[in-house]
Amino acid sequence: MKRIVAKVVPIIMALTLIVTAFGCGPQAETLTISHAGSLKVPFEQLKAEFERQDPNVDIVLESGGSAEIISRAIAQEEAGESPPDIIASADYALIPERLYDDGYADWYIAFARNKMVLCYRDDAPGSEDMASGRRTWYDVLRTAPVSYGHSNPDDDPCGYRTLLVIQLAQKYYHDEAADFGLTSDPNADGLYDVLIPGAEHERGRTGGISDARPGGSEEIVSKKSVDLIIALETGDLDYAFEYRSVAVQHGLNFIELDDHINLSKTSMELPGVEDFYKEASVEIMKMPGPPPTYAAKHGKPIVYGITIPLHAENKDLAVEFIKLLLSETGRNIMEAESGQPFIEPIICDHPENLPAGLKEVL
Repeated sequence: MKRIVAKVVPIIMALTLIVTAFGCGPQAETLTISHAGSLKVPFEQLKAEFERQDPNVDIVLESGGSAEIISRAIAQEEAGESPPDIIASADYALIPERLYDDGYADWYIAFARNKMVLCYRDDAPGSEDMASGRRTWYDVLRTAPVSYGHSNPDDDPCGYRTLLVIQLAQKYYHDEAADFGLTSDPNADGLYDVLIPGAEHERGRTGGISDARPGGSEEIVSKKSVDLIIALETGDLDYAFEYRSVAVQHGLNFIELDDHINLSKTSMELPGVEDFYKEASVEIMKMPGPPPTYAAKHGKPIVYGITIPLHAENKDLAVEFIKLLLSETGRNIMEAESGQPFIEPIICDHPENLPAGLKEVL
């Protein structure tokens, strides 16, 4: 028995030393990022690059409609939980509108831009005529037996931007066509009520088939815009309003919309366009209530924003990720690989509140 013990004890001690040694090694840190669904592809690439540079970091990406992810972050804090370490929104304005007053954040960086396009599945009815210019996109959606989709305006900026685009199309092609040197197109008359029917706070939320569209077209509403991609790829949906970057990243068919309605330009690039964009507005839910409260969103150029919540757990790692995003590597991922250009210059509303590491970058 003594001989057995003498042999076993050293083995146990050796195993204990091995376990202890591994246990004392560097532990993986977790960085949690909540981001707009349209940033999914570039942020997955940024995640891979960041983890390659620092194998001891595990990045968790959570995507969704921008309004939805911000509401979720607020709910987490109110429940006593830690918020995400980074919030990246497809509409930079949602950050100050939703997070500043109650002390959840106190700065944002506006970093990228986008534009609205109309995507279509292979062989969608009317798509050949639309792509060739023989028919307008709104004529097809209005009169052909097709389905067209967009995301919910209360959850996702791409949703309320779709409603703004259709309002602007009516103004541009019919209501104010003469001001732009165009011949007023009767197919654009009353276009908003035709394509997005219903009472103000119902528009774009319910969808369905409307008597206003005798061709039998159907409005489809999804929770977030990226959900529409699968429906296009499977052929269950004919058309969808999306960001151009999303269309490029997923290899979708799409047509470009005029710069006067696609929410892509500033007045420095196209004189007067920002004032025209502002003529369109949508009431979106600010707080679910009861009773729910709503706030007006006016048309403006599409600009993305990013911030680190004040009570984030891993601020240092969050700073390093944003530094990667704003670096030449990040710019290449966003612009060259994902079709989502940076704005020039990158803007911060409260640079005095930035973490030191980001002050150096900006």
